[in-house]
Amino acid sequence: MINVTKHEMQMYEELLELLEKRFDDGEIDKSNYVELKTRYKQKLEVSKQNQEIHKEASKIYTSGVKSVTEKSLTAAGSTRISGGEVRKDIRIAGSGKIDNDVECNNLKSAGSLKCFGNILAHGDVGCAGSFKCAGSLHVDKDAKFSGSAKIDGEVIVQGRISAAGSFSSGSLTQAERGVKFSGSANIRGSLLSQGLVEIAGRIQVDGDLVGEDVLINKGRHTYGHRWKKLMPSIISGNIFGTGEVYLANTRAEGDVKGLNVEIGPYSKVEGVIYYVDRIELSNKAQLEHEPVQIRREDLIL
Repeated sequence: MINVTKHEMQMYEELLELLEKRFDDGEIDKSNYVELKTRYKQKLEVSKQNQEIHKEASKIYTSGVKSVTEKSLTAAGSTRISGGEVRKDIRIAGSGKIDNDVECNNLKSAGSLKCFGNILAHGDVGCAGSFKCAGSLHVDKDAKFSGSAKIDGEVIVQGRISAAGSFSSGSLTQAERGVKFSGSANIRGSLLSQGLVEIAGRIQVDGDLVGEDVLINKGRHTYGHRWKKLMPSIISGNIFGTGEVYLANTRAEGDVKGLNVEIGPYSKVEGVIYYVDRIELSNKAQLEHEPVQIRREDLIL
């Protein structure tokens, strides 16, 4: 059973409130509402069962230089942190390991960072180099990665998530204020946002892809005929955008729904395309069904 904190309990309560509002406003249909509500309630129940778990003071070991102030823990060299609650920013340069669940303010690393538990950051997370997390990653603000990032559990970011290089998550990935991936990304669940979702490169999503505008390889016309030789992005679930949806070199196995929809070159849509105002199709796109125009009030997930 995952050890979560009181803060996470509050977060799931807020997510349930937001879900109720989105359902009442008609932004999400009943089946998705029930599925998400069940999931969030299960997470909330786990947090209630574990909120009394004692947190041991974190222990820090480093072979290099260590500086500890009232606001931050900074280490350079080879560093190991036992986990627990660190009421500071954590900054690691070099090689870092966190043995268990950790709770901190901001988390910054340059080099290699590996965590063997869950990470809860009350500020930003920024990692350059190699980042691995064996549990879940929860971030109160923004998360930014450059290099390679692999999270085995879910990723919940209250702000914006961006990754340049390779990014993978083993479950639901949610970033309230937007997503930007350049390179390759593999999401073993749904990718959800209320902001812009912008993909430059290749992405595989095992669930639904939801955002305000959903743009996959928009403006990358310089690839042209080279797309024939590149592996396409694959979205196994439905694609939903409250604004614009643009797909290039993408295989959509479910439905595509948006205010304005454009299916660019070397894309294939196996489900149905639903659009409100405008539909544009490349002569190099493949559709298995005729597009369907819907009313604005029917633009729901």
